[in-house]
Amino acid sequence: MYHSKKQWLYPETNPDDVTRLQNELNISAQLATLLVQRGHQDVEAAKAFLYAEEELVFHDPYLFEQMEKVVTRIKQAADDGEMVLIYGDYDVDGVSASSVMWHALTEIGVMAECYIPNRFTEGYGPNKEAFQWAANEGFTLVITVDCGISGIEEATLLKDLGVDLIITDHHEPKETLPDAYAIIHPHIDPGYPYDKLAGAGVALKVAHAVLGRMPEELLDLAVLGTIADLVPLDGENRLLAKKGIAALEASKRPGILALREVCGLGDSVLNEESVGFAFGPRINAAGRLDSAMPALQMLLAEHVEEALELAKQLDKQNKERQDIVKTIAAEAKELVEASMTDDRVLVVASEKWNPGVVGIVASRLVEAYYRPVILLCHDPETGKAKGSGRSIDGFDLFKELSKNEDILPHFGGHPAAAGMTLQSEHVAELRERLNRQAESIPDDVFVPRVNVDLKLSVNDVSLDLISEIGKLAPFGMGNPSPRVVVADAKLRDIRQIGRDATHLKVQLAGDKRELDGIGFGFGHVVSEISKMAHISVMGSLQVNEWNGMRKQQLMIQDLRVDDFQVFDYRGKKKSMQELKDLPKDQTSFLSFRGTNEDFPLHEGDEPLNRFVVLLDLPDDEEVLAEKLHEGIERIYCAFGQGDSFFERLPSREDFRTYYVHMATCERKNLRENLIRLSKERKWSKNTIQFMHQVFSELEFLVTMEDGLPGVNPEAPKRDLTEAPCYQRRIGRQQLEERFVYASLAELKERLQSLRSNKMQEAYT
Repeated sequence: MYHSKKQWLYPETNPDDVTRLQNELNISAQLATLLVQRGHQDVEAAKAFLYAEEELVFHDPYLFEQMEKVVTRIKQAADDGEMVLIYGDYDVDGVSASSVMWHALTEIGVMAECYIPNRFTEGYGPNKEAFQWAANEGFTLVITVDCGISGIEEATLLKDLGVDLIITDHHEPKETLPDAYAIIHPHIDPGYPYDKLAGAGVALKVAHAVLGRMPEELLDLAVLGTIADLVPLDGENRLLAKKGIAALEASKRPGILALREVCGLGDSVLNEESVGFAFGPRINAAGRLDSAMPALQMLLAEHVEEALELAKQLDKQNKERQDIVKTIAAEAKELVEASMTDDRVLVVASEKWNPGVVGIVASRLVEAYYRPVILLCHDPETGKAKGSGRSIDGFDLFKELSKNEDILPHFGGHPAAAGMTLQSEHVAELRERLNRQAESIPDDVFVPRVNVDLKLSVNDVSLDLISEIGKLAPFGMGNPSPRVVVADAKLRDIRQIGRDATHLKVQLAGDKRELDGIGFGFGHVVSEISKMAHISVMGSLQVNEWNGMRKQQLMIQDLRVDDFQVFDYRGKKKSMQELKDLPKDQTSFLSFRGTNEDFPLHEGDEPLNRFVVLLDLPDDEEVLAEKLHEGIERIYCAFGQGDSFFERLPSREDFRTYYVHMATCERKNLRENLIRLSKERKWSKNTIQFMHQVFSELEFLVTMEDGLPGVNPEAPKRDLTEAPCYQRRIGRQQLEERFVYASLAELKERLQSLRSNKMQEAYT
């Protein structure tokens, strides 16, 4: 067996709903199943989801209760020549929202400037120093994008300074709202029909209202924040994402072209992964390590040369960010392992860490421990700790943090992610409180699990199926890339790949098709999966295009083997070091001869562990069967390591020659002549000892007065097979044929039969 790292959950679907969609929309059962699982049981809803660009339209921005007030104020600023400050955030959503708002405002003649606070000196969201600066500089209107809903004191200050504040945001609001001129926020506006817009999406709605049309030319910017901020890609977000990706693909914006070049995507077709794994990390890198302004300047650049220079800077920063993340992740894991392994909520802090990347590291720790994680950076000069948190399903991080506002003066975020600043002296108390709060959360919330959308065979997976599943794209939050399990597949090949052999490649075989699987970081499982195993693999399907060929491929996310496994270490071809590296607390090393200096042998009648290494074989198969039990998951066959195990049974001619020698040789030359004879007959020491033991047990040989063996003239006539040691040797020879010389398939079948028979006996 090989246990999966997560529980695989298969959601139930109504087969009638699946059949109806399949027939009405003329789609496969697999695609119909995926639509039903995503909540689109109704034919019209499913049709709208599949064909969003034809079936859906953007909502009227004036459905926001205060939108007309916002547009009037912005147009007044344009008419009166007021200075307007667009106040954003330092992540992809904030940067793209700022660029969308800037384009819309400047198009109608507003004198607008953008301000992105520095993560390290100012922190997230509005701050009093920045608002005081804005007032001093003569700005009479501040518009926040992707932030502001938590800035209660800052809003009051700006109002006292005589500056109007329009907040556009999408983050979780607190019970008290800021005293602003107007607020555009989909969560708190009862009149707007969709509440899941990202900051860039909210900015696009304002742009739509200000310009009096949907600004299609800004969709390539708005889609960056929509996808990168991990908002659900359903409803209006789905329409924005589909149209936005198409706009991104066709974009001639210098900043987008520059990003394509530094990401190596110049000729590639762009999709949601291009944003999430290529564009997004580079835009984010600026704000994580320094100021985010270069990222904004790149998106607003009018010339390719300027944009490319800035894009190269972001690419360099992203590489630096990756190195920093790797170091911090290793240090954070050491701290967790040292003292927090029993905590339900991990709160880890250090003075050495860069606060710009702790959110990424928190995500990695969530993946490693499946616990809510908060990573904080102590600043000894200010006495404050600043950081980010990431959570799991079932633990609303924003809600749980809200219960601690007395020690959390500044925080904001979502159920799954949050940022915060607090006094360093309160970090330990926050950890204690959150763990106490987590005691009321059901235990199963902290067990990693994953929903599987489809269970397939290798024969089911085709290029046509992958193409049809692609109709559900773009994938993201609320519409994840379908997870499939290719179940109980035969292994055609399994091996490690990559420069450092850390990755896995498998080839699965069906009756009609083969399927390649790639698992990044799964290289270690090669030593834990037998080539005879039937394997179930979970992951996502994709098309692998190489050298003009297109093949279906599975990107592995988890795997398991449900049957017990047999591993072949017979003979001397494989290094015994692999066996020594097996986990000692889970492995029993079994020797029926009772001696082996290389391994700690299992002793007594206690049941064997779930991994069993057979170092040798007994003389009787039943003795081996007695040891096998249901809990054994793997058997490592390491018998046959010594040459003596493979020695042939002496022939009757060998026995006759040995007996004649003992009967006729002069006593004084007995030893010397036996040595000569053994060389002639190619007898080993073990062969001679065995023949002697047979004759002794049959009483053909006895010890004479001189201490040497001699022939017993009174011995009755008996067959060699009557000797107990001869019988044992025959039994052992049969075992050799069944186990030592068997193929791996025959070996597994034999061991499985013994194990099954023993289990049946135990139940009857």
